[in-house]
Amino acid sequence: MTKRKIVLAFSGGLDTSYALVDFREKGWDVVTANIDTGGLHSGEAEVVKARAEELGAVEHHVVDARAELYDRVITYAIKANYLRNGAYPSCVGAERLIQAEKVVQVALEVGADAVAHGSTGAGADHVRYDAVIRALAPHLEIVTPIRDERLTREGETEFLRSRGYEVSEKVKLYSINEGLIGTSIGGEETYGSWEYLPESAWTYTKPIDEAPEKGVELLISFEKGEVVSAVTAAGDALPNENNYDILSALNVLGGEHGVGRGIHMGSTMVGNLARVGFEAPGMLILIAAHRELEKLVLSNRQQSTKATLGNTYGDLLHEAVYFDPIMDDFRAFLDSSQTRVTGTVRVLLHKGNIVLLGSRSPHSLLDAATRSGVVYGHGSSLWTGEQARAFAHMYSVPGAILRAAAEPAE
Repeated sequence: MTKRKIVLAFSGGLDTSYALVDFREKGWDVVTANIDTGGLHSGEAEVVKARAEELGAVEHHVVDARAELYDRVITYAIKANYLRNGAYPSCVGAERLIQAEKVVQVALEVGADAVAHGSTGAGADHVRYDAVIRALAPHLEIVTPIRDERLTREGETEFLRSRGYEVSEKVKLYSINEGLIGTSIGGEETYGSWEYLPESAWTYTKPIDEAPEKGVELLISFEKGEVVSAVTAAGDALPNENNYDILSALNVLGGEHGVGRGIHMGSTMVGNLARVGFEAPGMLILIAAHRELEKLVLSNRQQSTKATLGNTYGDLLHEAVYFDPIMDDFRAFLDSSQTRVTGTVRVLLHKGNIVLLGSRSPHSLLDAATRSGVVYGHGSSLWTGEQARAFAHMYSVPGAILRAAAEPAE
């Protein structure tokens, strides 16, 4: 009898290592799919492959999805200035769309009967994976032992070690997911609301007291809202061969200067409150610079409308609403809003801070106002003092009326 075949989204971490061995012992032929959305550094793909083979995978696939992730997800997150609850750049969560799609592609290529992922039922990742898989391949069975059996990291560790497989202490203590957008870190400290992650839990950002005394200044340039270059004040250009290279380089450079650490707490799509550590220097730098440029070139109404719609778009993306046509409508709006978002922003990275030093653009509203004779703080040739007095008088009338209405009539 031919064994049934299952494709497992495999990172080499504790949960997916457990799942691989568990599936094999239950009689499945396990094909592992490692989807690179920015979490694989030099030599790590080989390490993950070796782990899959050690644990008994019959095939192992590595799919480089970085360029597609950047083009389809990250560019719009930057255009939207999206930070969940104003703080968190949806590290890893927004990447699950691409990862799940690629796992389905592998499953269809190898003729699998089922697909699997190592997400728990406590967070939102299992919903993201299931939503994509069911939309793209509803005939495939979804198998999720970590979720269904409500396993603990301690139990998974004991299971693997009892079969002779090593498990590192850091993997045992912390769930770490790294990608282009950033790295998420979950562990004992994040299960409550008081404790902060210890230094040993962070993966690549330096603590502020170890960051260089002298910061680094960058000139970050955009064309129609998309990042096109980043150059240090000394003239050194950041890598830019692939569309995601600048973001990758900023993750490293920002991390060296202590930029990008945080702990986010907020409601999940399944209704519970969750807390997670994150490291996302590159996205925080690019979003800060992009927002600063928008202040220079967009009208107040554009900015306020963008803030609302961009946040809604980002929340829907974070919450796995991938295939609703409204997402195309949001992207069309975001693209249109970026017509004049072209220019350069000066940014200083220093001791954990992102300092916005200045911005310039051929579409600068500040320059246009100056050319028209309006200089903030110094007056204007477009109106007289008498006209200014009249405007102030008329502007104050609604407030005076409302104040009078709040007082009882005599």
